[in-house]
Amino acid sequence: MGERSVMADPTPHDERREHRREDVELSARVLADGEAVEAQSVNLSEGGILLAGTDFPSATQVRIEIELAEIGWHSLDAEVVRADGDGALAARFAEAATEGGREAIRAFFAARLSG
Repeated sequence: MGERSVMADPTPHDERREHRREDVELSARVLADGEAVEAQSVNLSEGGILLAGTDFPSATQVRIEIELAEIGWHSLDAEVVRADGDGALAARFAEAATEGGREAIRAFFAARLSG
């Protein structure tokens, strides 16, 4: 699947964020309660993700798998902070993100922003 990346214009809410957010479309999956739901990222930061999809699980704790282009698939434990009926799910990655997920996101951003 192709990838599109554009830096989001900062908003007052973004200025309160700890991590810079980037609009980027990447393949993703949300895993909870033994089910996996395909999704696509809308935006991504080292601290969290906004996903678009359908039939997201109702769980508050999920695992998000995301394909970071040439870096490959990475899994991160996350807390759902917002889910709406319009097919959007916002999640904050766990402080102790698993399997090097935060480091992979940093490397993904470094590769995109240096080029």
